[in-house]
Amino acid sequence: MSDSTSKPMSQEEANKDYFRRRRADLGLPKARATAELLGAGLDSMRAAVQQLNQVTAAVGLIWYATLDRVMPQQHLVKDLLLAGSLFVVFGESNSGKTFWMLDLCMAVASGLLWRGRYTVQGIVIYVAGEGATSVKTRTAAYRMARPGVPANTPFAIWPHAVDLLNPVAVKNFLADVEAARDAFDLPIAMIVFDTFARSIPGANENDAADVGKAVAVGDHIRMKLRCAVGFIHHSGKDPTKGARGSSALRAAVDTEIYIEGQSGQRTASITKQRDLDPGIPMPFELVSVSVGTDPEDDKPITSCVIRHVDAEEKSLYAGLQIRGKAQRTFLTAMRARTEKEPDRIWTLADLRHVGRETGLGKSTARSVVDTFTGSPYLKATVGGYRFTDGRVEG
Repeated sequence: MSDSTSKPMSQEEANKDYFRRRRADLGLPKARATAELLGAGLDSMRAAVQQLNQVTAAVGLIWYATLDRVMPQQHLVKDLLLAGSLFVVFGESNSGKTFWMLDLCMAVASGLLWRGRYTVQGIVIYVAGEGATSVKTRTAAYRMARPGVPANTPFAIWPHAVDLLNPVAVKNFLADVEAARDAFDLPIAMIVFDTFARSIPGANENDAADVGKAVAVGDHIRMKLRCAVGFIHHSGKDPTKGARGSSALRAAVDTEIYIEGQSGQRTASITKQRDLDPGIPMPFELVSVSVGTDPEDDKPITSCVIRHVDAEEKSLYAGLQIRGKAQRTFLTAMRARTEKEPDRIWTLADLRHVGRETGLGKSTARSVVDTFTGSPYLKATVGGYRFTDGRVEG
């Protein structure tokens, strides 16, 4: 029975009492007084620091006495991603961001160099929120184009979206991932959610509160599994202003990577890096790969893999950028016409007529067509040109 007349504890005494009880619960030796520690010899001080480390691991506090040297951060991909980080890769539709991300995933899963950078091998889980079919095809293309990568590389596709705002869905997902980790006896290195929007169904990606909830779940996953977590995301109407939706996502991530370009040479640029140097842009191209034949019409089934381009290397399509309203208008018109007539061969007169139909003047239409005939958007063939929309063909 306590003495009701006893003097209440001060805040300092309450803190000491708390840690005394925590040490007792954890079976740690009794700590010495601060004054004694300050007067102790070097060996005693080291022992005290070791003890403080034990307390830190148990109660989640990081003591000043333990920060006697800088601890290097572990890189998952040298100078690009830190182990256990949160990141986002964003870009416009058809920019190649999924191909780029899959290439990076496979390098980590196989422990291979990526653009000359070392990687730390571990299990990689790719959450195919937009459906597994296209991701499976793209992964098959990677296998065919990279025969040296071992077949038992620990890379797996989760074939549907995970609702990050549904605790049951997240719990079930984590249980399966942990089972995979135990079966391979390898750590989980990275989990990628493609796309961010498919990972938060029913939520508003423009609302900071909804985005914050999703980020909190991403943090929970990476801390529980000690892995990097990434989101594939779309850019907004103006790609130069970042990813679509609330800026709360950009504020939360450690690394943000922008994939730019929709044909020919594309570029991956680091637009935010919390603890690393942003580095130089990373150009790449898409290379077509045949992965099979459609049994219904015997037409080839194709996908792509990426070909890394050195920053100093002049790409086959270097310098090709759609510029100005006239070129964008013509490109949009050609895409619409090709949907209706996918196999049409276009003469120069036909192409100029398309330009005139969009409202371009005669000389402007001629100039725009001349630009496009010297680009990968139009492929010369018997009788005229075929519109390829910049796709690399095998």
